[in-house]
Amino acid sequence: MQVQSLAAPDLFSAPAAETGLSADLWKDASPGVAQDALPKLAAKPLSPATAGLARRVLSTGAHAPAGMGDDPELGATRALALIALGEAKGADAVLDRAPGVAASAPLSMAAAEAALMTGADDKACKIGEALSADRGGPYWLRLRAFCQAIGDQHDAAQLTLSLAVQQTKDADYARLMNALLSGAPAGAANLRNGVNYALSRKLGLDLSSAAAVASAAPALKPPPKPVEVAADLTAAQAQALAALRGAKGLAAFTDVAKASLPAIAALAGADAPLEDPVLLARAALAAGDAATARAIRGKLTGDSVPGATTQDLALLDATLAAAEGRKDGQVLDGLIERGVQGGAKSPAQPAALILAAFGAPMDAEARARFATFDPGKSAATAGRLAVLDDAAAAGRQGEAALLALSIAADAGPSGPGPVDRARLVRALLKAGLETDARAFAVEGLLALQVK
Repeated sequence: MQVQSLAAPDLFSAPAAETGLSADLWKDASPGVAQDALPKLAAKPLSPATAGLARRVLSTGAHAPAGMGDDPELGATRALALIALGEAKGADAVLDRAPGVAASAPLSMAAAEAALMTGADDKACKIGEALSADRGGPYWLRLRAFCQAIGDQHDAAQLTLSLAVQQTKDADYARLMNALLSGAPAGAANLRNGVNYALSRKLGLDLSSAAAVASAAPALKPPPKPVEVAADLTAAQAQALAALRGAKGLAAFTDVAKASLPAIAALAGADAPLEDPVLLARAALAAGDAATARAIRGKLTGDSVPGATTQDLALLDATLAAAEGRKDGQVLDGLIERGVQGGAKSPAQPAALILAAFGAPMDAEARARFATFDPGKSAATAGRLAVLDDAAAAGRQGEAALLALSIAADAGPSGPGPVDRARLVRALLKAGLETDARAFAVEGLLALQVK
């Protein structure tokens, strides 16, 4: 019989969900890289592919290297990033098993927010009561006043509310708390944070009103209403196309695409003609359904496709190849040819750069043409890109992911430009994060097609 000692639990060892990533994810990762990347994931709006990689990496339970797993600030930032990514339940599960929560205000705040966002108000209040450090901060005063109010300690709640209002300027919180204590009209719900969300729930306010949705933190923003699949597929198609055409930006397009996917899949399997098949195929790819996109593409034959040019079809084929992880030299050759024909402003040139990151073969003529393309500049620092390449080559998977996330988060909600995106795709593939490499490539290719 062999006896092996297990590593003590740390702030990264508890999983938020099953992700398929290894328990060695954080092996040899640099704590400094984590300190740079994690706060961005909790605070910045992210593109769908960036959010997907962040969610997967941060949900993974894996022991962290020394200096990272016992840092309460990093542990709290991991949890807050999960909450911001819509994984409040996962963050709640992580913090239930995290050591030292009651001794750390940042960890306790993350735990309280996760509890409030999952409707566990009493649990959040107990977390506030158990906190043994920095109890006088603005957040804890706001939470304490709420907890006293729901615990029928109205006088104490009124006093704590007065202190909270002096320390923080949150007119919505003050309005909601006054309504809870006095019965005055509460106005619209506010979903800016867990405390305001809990107040709005307690007051029975409409959490789906336009004002509530406009104020909502990403974790509390409701998804778009799904397109209903009725017997009349013509009506479903019209509704889906109108919603897709009205979406502003790739993130909104992706949300609408997910809501429209049941209708798009039904249309793909029907015999009825499609009004704008390329747009529907793009939407299926944005929603992560390559099979439906492939089925729509299979219906398109000849040179005459409603609402589409040969360049549109070449870009769609490239996006399909990326979604399926194919090293398709024929599709890449077609993009390069379109890039030459369209010149420097053609979206086929940056699309070719992204697709080439998968390593599709190019013949001598294609290589010569490709070498003339100049799809823009890199926005990432040379040092960060060099460390990204080194981490991927050395198999430091978690570090490579964090560097990619740092670069992508800096680029904003549209994600990185084609030059940096191609570099990220190549590095993620080398680091063994193929699912995420495909997602970044698909997103970049769709960004060249969706206005």
